[in-house]
Amino acid sequence: MAPMTELLGQAISGTLTTGPIEETVAHHAGRTFLVGVRAGRNKDFDRLVFDFEGPAPGFHVRYVDQLIEDGTGDPIPLRGRAVVEITLRPAAAHRDDGTPTRRGPLPDLTGFATFRQIADAGDFEGVLTWGIGVAAETGLRVTTFSDPTRVAVDVVHAEPGTGNQLLRRGDRGAAVATWQWRLVQALDRQVDVDEVFGPMTEQATRDFQSAHGLAVDGVVGPRTRAAMVRALGL
Repeated sequence: MAPMTELLGQAISGTLTTGPIEETVAHHAGRTFLVGVRAGRNKDFDRLVFDFEGPAPGFHVRYVDQLIEDGTGDPIPLRGRAVVEITLRPAAAHRDDGTPTRRGPLPDLTGFATFRQIADAGDFEGVLTWGIGVAAETGLRVTTFSDPTRVAVDVVHAEPGTGNQLLRRGDRGAAVATWQWRLVQALDRQVDVDEVFGPMTEQATRDFQSAHGLAVDGVVGPRTRAAMVRALGL
């Protein structure tokens, strides 16, 4: 099986929405079992992948106020400013004798621009429920793959500022995390992706500006953002 956390390096394409995304499937004779959960960092989106044994399940993906545990009705707290709920059916994460089918740990989300926490909220009566705590409510996309069977949920990164908005030392939030992740890619070096525009982020910004012939001030404005878009091919 592939690593639980991956660097995929793709740029988002296709239709994005913040509204619910749903696809149902007709009843099928084969059983569908969850065997793995992976996460990947991409140029401008984070991806959560569910690996299955058997036919692809249907899915319902949406933003919710809070993630609720199936069976108990208890809320599951998640880090982040928004929560994505994912339901997959018909599917199970256990055999008839109760043996779990999912292998491996949950993904390590260190350094992700938008994913903050992943939680398993239920494996109940042929329905799997998962949640992602994310940095901000941004666009969603769901893609299914075959051979092997996978369902991928993409959450696009928040924009690192728009228009004449500036990011500078002392700023915090999802926009800062996106900028930090872009610096990691553009400079090919370690920059903490922690939503805090501190000395490390400022110096990395200065280094990026110097390398691209920009005014070196450590402040992220329209020209610096545009240069980053060109550098990463976004």
